Amino acid sequence: MADKVYESCDRAIKVLNRVSMKEFSRLKLADFDNLNVIRTVRKMYRKLAKQAEQEYRKVGYDGHLYGMMLCGFDRKKSVRMAENAITEEWIRNILAETDFVTLYRFDSETARKADRLIEAIAAVEGTDDRGAALRSMKFNRNDQIDSALRNWSKQVGQYAINVTDYAVLKAFEDAGIEEAEWETETDQRVCSYCHSMSGKKYRLDEFPSKPHINCRCTAKPVLK
Repeated sequence: MADKVYESCDRAIKVLNRVSMKEFSRLKLADFDNLNVIRTVRKMYRKLAKQAEQEYRKVGYDGHLYGMMLCGFDRKKSVRMAENAITEEWIRNILAETDFVTLYRFDSETARKADRLIEAIAAVEGTDDRGAALRSMKFNRNDQIDSALRNWSKQVGQYAINVTDYAVLKAFEDAGIEEAEWETETDQRVCSYCHSMSGKKYRLDEFPSKPHINCRCTAKPVLK
């Protein structure tokens, strides 16, 4: 089940990673001074965040559609309900809330990541003692950009999973389902906590949050 529900999620992650690699690579070729590094980096993160939001709407739509069909609705009705449920406003509200897995909000964390990269680039290219020390340790702009890219990729990937999970539970709610069952893969990669949760049933408003980053456990509707 997990492979199926996260298909759209994984496609979005590949798209966003490809776009992100292209944008971060451009930073390595940019000619920075103290002023334009701030403008360039912040503009790039805003652009990437907007692209992520667009991909998340597709992910949310597919997650909701999948959830409705799990509840026994035909595809035509499921499509109509998914279109009505997964709006731009719904996605923005998800990203604006503090997430229980990441423990931060998407927008505020995006701004923090931009500021951290700005500071890192300024440090390794500066003329102060710290900049000289970092250069002597062979830290350079490209190292900082590569590190920032890895951190950004983790963020957008985790939120693609989050949007999928929220959309599936939203579909259950829209379908009139009251309870959902925690479902996990029965293989050696499952952590002990998730393994202990497998098969447990919860009211939708009490369904537990994911216990760790990149958790692919899913919710299954309890049909009556």
